[in-house]
Amino acid sequence: MVGDTPTRRSGPASRRSPEEIAEHRRALRVAAVVAVTGYAAFTVVDLYLHYMVYPRSDVVRILALRTAGALCLAMDVLWVRNDRRSLRSAHTGMVICFSLSAALTAGMATQFGGLTSPYSHGLAFYYGGWAALVPSPWRRTVAVLVPIHLSYFAVLTGLITADPELAAQWSSRVDVSTFSVHLILESAMLAFATVSGHLLWSSRRQLAEARKLGRYRLTTPLGRGAMGEVWLAHDDALDRDVALKILRATPAVRDVIWLRFEREAHAASALTSPHTIKIFDYGASDDGVAYIAMEYLRGMDLHAMVRRHGPLDVRRVVHFARQACRSLGEAHRGRLVHRDVKPANLFALSGADQEDFVKVLDFGLVREPDSVADGAPDSAMIGTPQFMAPEQFLGGECTPAADIYAMGATLYFLLTGSLPFDADGDAELWRRHASAPVVPPSQRRGSPVPAALEAIVARCLAKHPVDRYPDGAALGEALDDLPEVPAWTDAEARDWWADLRLGPTLTPLQTPVVPPAAS
Repeated sequence: MVGDTPTRRSGPASRRSPEEIAEHRRALRVAAVVAVTGYAAFTVVDLYLHYMVYPRSDVVRILALRTAGALCLAMDVLWVRNDRRSLRSAHTGMVICFSLSAALTAGMATQFGGLTSPYSHGLAFYYGGWAALVPSPWRRTVAVLVPIHLSYFAVLTGLITADPELAAQWSSRVDVSTFSVHLILESAMLAFATVSGHLLWSSRRQLAEARKLGRYRLTTPLGRGAMGEVWLAHDDALDRDVALKILRATPAVRDVIWLRFEREAHAASALTSPHTIKIFDYGASDDGVAYIAMEYLRGMDLHAMVRRHGPLDVRRVVHFARQACRSLGEAHRGRLVHRDVKPANLFALSGADQEDFVKVLDFGLVREPDSVADGAPDSAMIGTPQFMAPEQFLGGECTPAADIYAMGATLYFLLTGSLPFDADGDAELWRRHASAPVVPPSQRRGSPVPAALEAIVARCLAKHPVDRYPDGAALGEALDDLPEVPAWTDAEARDWWADLRLGPTLTPLQTPVVPPAAS
């Protein structure tokens, strides 16, 4: 962000992260809008005092001063909206505009009682509003509020002294005493706002520090699953956003959840395919919180895409599947089986010229086909039943052919919007996977599907592993050799995402974001 590079000077500002800077800018914008709105709304009070309490006041001058003050604050709204300005410049502009509006309020106070004007208490809105909307360290609060305080009382005393009629108030013990009480009360309010704003800022800072794992600052929760949570986090060391998968438990040596978590980090970090989600870092904090830092993806998983928009274009389905097979092909060559391939674990990116670029997520259940059990019981059924191969239901050895079956079920879902088999209960679901024939995708889709593609889906969903494609590379080759299916073009992908951003549920600047699965 231009102008927001932290400087080397001491104090809180030198330690602000980009997220803190952005949050502070938002707070300044909110405070500016609230200030101009509230200041303009007090026109009603001006008119009430003129007609009901001070009928001799000059209503034209009062309205002119009120309008000028509102314009000053409106200028501040425009000033703080410019991200190219440094925070120091934003604060300076706010101090000037707020102080000018306070001085103009002092001009109105001469019309409404002078030294005894109730408008002296209006300063409390400046003080309380700053403390509540822009909680800051005490030095910053003093730098902002003291000029406002001095502007009001200095201008008020100067105007009263210069006005022969109002100057007589200095001879009135009651008027001077009332003014002194106003000055003391507003000074106390300023002190209270300074202390309360500092305490609120300090508590928020402590909360932010508590939401850190090493160099990662947690910012926004993205998802929660049986295995843990996924957060959007900022890597302070490398200044980038990451998706941080967190296991909030103390990992025992034989704890199956921890072993799967660690397995995902090891397996995925060893894979280099651009279609496999990147693992940047993994480890555990001193208090037993394990984490994996992975790339933060912008786009939509294919399950959400079908649920929101219906069955996909046949060409687009093949486009997605080919990319997923490149990731699985590399894993299978390394003798790794994903074991949880499904539409929700295939993620289509959007942005940075990567529309419809697929990433395979969630290698938490990955396993070498002939590896020794890790103490947890892989004899138990592991995976997502609606996309599992028949042999996987029984907890037996999983080969790459199990991933191919899951890819077949995924292709079926993308083409039809429905599952190849569904049932109440895992036992009945397994029976259908193991023995029931598959309804051809074209019948479920309600429109033709190329025969060659239907044959590929049928072979993927074969009941016996030996009848399927042996691995992801073989399936990818079959999908590449589909002359009946034209290519899904980059231009079509860009148009689809552009239409989505401009749709009724999204603003032009929004992109659907779905986090990596928190299995």
